Amino acid sequence: MSTNDVLKAQFRDKAAPVKKMRRDGWVPGVVYGKGFDGIDIMVPKMSLSKFFHHSGKVFEVEVEGHGKHLVTLDDVQRGNLGTDYIHFSFHKVSAKEKTTVTLPIHFIGEAKGTKEGGVVYPVLHEVEVRGLPKDFPEFIEVDVTELEMNGHWTLGDIKPPRGIEWAHALEDNMVTCHAPRVKVVEEPAAEVEAPEAHGDITPVETEEKEAA
Repeated sequence: MSTNDVLKAQFRDKAAPVKKMRRDGWVPGVVYGKGFDGIDIMVPKMSLSKFFHHSGKVFEVEVEGHGKHLVTLDDVQRGNLGTDYIHFSFHKVSAKEKTTVTLPIHFIGEAKGTKEGGVVYPVLHEVEVRGLPKDFPEFIEVDVTELEMNGHWTLGDIKPPRGIEWAHALEDNMVTCHAPRVKVVEEPAAEVEAPEAHGDITPVETEEKEAA
């Protein structure tokens, strides 16, 4: 967690019209936590977008007139097109207590298996970790250099960064390397044309003769 991860926010009056707030470029949100009275806040949309893009998973939000709070992002709601922020919620955490967050995984290096024609396929793209907020990195880095052809690594094969532990199933595959996946495209079956009829065809009636 970077000490520069501080998001500036303003206190929000619940009675204020939310639609007007959004039209004016603000996004409504809330800070809540165990044993803590929630605070309704609002943040400029541009600040929120840039902050979520560059910030780590644990950060401080400074609410004007209500001090600083160490938080994690609990939820963010977007519009139908997935572009505009509609609402967000922050969960207040303690710097002295372990908490669980989800971090993205970044794979680096060239796997040994790629020299034999293999392709690296990430299975996990993010992972849950547990630790003190000060020990959380912005992402988990995994070097796949030693990954061989037809090899696979589970989360248990990867050592977590110092100060944190995996809070995820250790047997889950994290990354694999194998031959390229070939997509088989089935061609439509050729249509069989029915033979042309010549003249009228009269059904043949079969009479059953009873035995004398």
